Amino acid sequence: MIDQETLDFYNRNKNLIWELPPIPYNLTTDYEIAYWAMHNPKIGWIELDLNLDLPAWKADCRVANDYFVDHRGLDHPGWNSCCIHGIDVDKTGSYDTYGYTDESQVNYHWTELADKVPTIANFWRNFPVEQYRRIRFMELEPRGYIAPHSDNPGNVDALEHGAPLNIAVIHPSNCHMVLEGFGTVPWAEGKAFIVNIRNRHSVINFSNQQRIHVIGHGKYGSRLADFCSLVANNYKKNFDKYHDRS
Repeated sequence: MIDQETLDFYNRNKNLIWELPPIPYNLTTDYEIAYWAMHNPKIGWIELDLNLDLPAWKADCRVANDYFVDHRGLDHPGWNSCCIHGIDVDKTGSYDTYGYTDESQVNYHWTELADKVPTIANFWRNFPVEQYRRIRFMELEPRGYIAPHSDNPGNVDALEHGAPLNIAVIHPSNCHMVLEGFGTVPWAEGKAFIVNIRNRHSVINFSNQQRIHVIGHGKYGSRLADFCSLVANNYKKNFDKYHDRS
């Protein structure tokens, strides 16, 4: 049963609407636009058009089903995960969960699962990130939920530290992610978003099907220019699309 706090949070936020703000006229480079977009508290999410081979991604998800472990315990019933890249395939939490006091001590690497999900692994190998932390399958079971919480890394530079990219692979129509103050993230299978998870957010799977997303997170490093170009071009495209519709 979904707890009352999670339901109340969902009901307070599900129908909120926000508008993509225009890019300030004085920002001209891809880096300036990406920095502004990823640090702007008035932006709830940034959609990226990645042109995925969705049937192949779904086939990889079927392999991941054998590796899922509980993620974050009883506060988030039905939330499971496994790592393609990380400390190990079943080490789905942040590094301090496993006794590390400094991230420089952590040996992040491709796990045994990576070779078994070639389409998804190859996508991330070619995505503009130089050094990954975790790349994870994230499952939410039927009738499961992720309670309201914030993933706030503190006062960090999102282009220096990196921000999670979340890709929906299997996403039932009656599964909803709400972001406090912004509303419902418009997920559909094959869609990818950088979500402002510094804000409190929650997910409820009201359906009788599992939901599986893939989330990757790392440092852009030498690929920063490519990443900024991806963010800036997609922001411009989405802004134009929104205003053409309105």
